[in-house]
Amino acid sequence: MASAKSPDRWKARLLEGGSTALTYALVRAEVSFPAEVAPVRLQSSVAGVGAGVVSPLGCRPSWTTAMELSAEYLREKLQRDLEAEHVEVEDTTLNRCACSFRVLVVSAKFEGKLLLQRHRLVNACLAEELPHIHAFEQKTLTPEQWARERQK
Repeated sequence: MASAKSPDRWKARLLEGGSTALTYALVRAEVSFPAEVAPVRLQSSVAGVGAGVVSPLGCRPSWTTAMELSAEYLREKLQRDLEAEHVEVEDTTLNRCACSFRVLVVSAKFEGKLLLQRHRLVNACLAEELPHIHAFEQKTLTPEQWARERQK
């Protein structure tokens, strides 16, 4: 068994797919020499760990393997899969790097459903994409609710 100070402990955690932020904290806490940090970051990118990590600027680091997303892609998918009559998707990331979105979906499929049920429908529709999105805000309306809201 590795000792408490063993560098193999944080390397094992990194390769298990643990939180990259936690891994970096462990690296900073346990590494004696800054030159040892670079191989760990390289190892992380090669192993594909940290694909959901977002930099302090709000975008994915260039070394991540996350799928490429766009507001247009999400709009088309929501419109098609939820048979929506109206969909608005806004990339709310400061520099429009497609990791934070606000959506409005108007669909008859929401009739008779509670808010949580509606959101679950949207989440199910975007199940493959959501792990790669840092922030996601959604508003779901029935066609009748949408018509009333537009009259305001």
